[in-house]
Amino acid sequence: MLGLVFGSGFENFELVDCRTQRVSTPFGETEYDLGVFADQEIVVLHRHGKDHRFAPHQIPSRAQMWAMKEAGVTDIIAVGSVGGMSAENAPGHFTVPDQIVDYTAGRECTYWGEAGMPCAHIDFTRPFDENLRQKILQAAQDIKLYVHNKGTYACTQGPRLETAAEVRRMIMDGCDLVGMTAMPEAALARELGMRYALICFSVNWAAGLVDDALDFEAIKASMNHSVSTLVKLLTQVAQTNDFR
Repeated sequence: MLGLVFGSGFENFELVDCRTQRVSTPFGETEYDLGVFADQEIVVLHRHGKDHRFAPHQIPSRAQMWAMKEAGVTDIIAVGSVGGMSAENAPGHFTVPDQIVDYTAGRECTYWGEAGMPCAHIDFTRPFDENLRQKILQAAQDIKLYVHNKGTYACTQGPRLETAAEVRRMIMDGCDLVGMTAMPEAALARELGMRYALICFSVNWAAGLVDDALDFEAIKASMNHSVSTLVKLLTQVAQTNDFR
């Protein structure tokens, strides 16, 4: 089963025959929507909550990923807004990253040894499932949407945005785009045996890369425009692949 994980901008995403499921997990309570999208039954999870009550560092990722696994999800496509740090990730551009650098601290980041999970290391050399990445890239090609096919995602703690010096450091570390939510989400999905890939949409240049101050109204407008395009992409992914 396909699972979609959304962040900001997707609060009004609609499913056919949508049912909200509130579930209890060993890591707390959470909820997701179950319904039909592109003729498939899928799970949709809003990582911040539909009312956007969870800041990035407060997202109950362990409960959310556990609930998706229990719901029967095998493949997760997560979506996140980012700040661009390279030419390929200018505002308005889309990227399916292939690598990640985790700058977060203090987040509950593993199931190791809890709730009956084995104490076992995961191979995280390639943090995003390559087969699922290729399905997304093929769908983008099918609908003639340019999507950059690689990049390194920097995951920061949030909820504040980064300083110019931090952005310079991340660029020197080899990062191309910066967000706040893909970790520990990606690692937890891997621990549970779910395939996970990420689609990023750039809504602004990262701090210090342009002289202008951040314009949050412009960011919101860019986000709204990107969301409608991403729904078309996700529709194509679901229509051309059987996740059942």
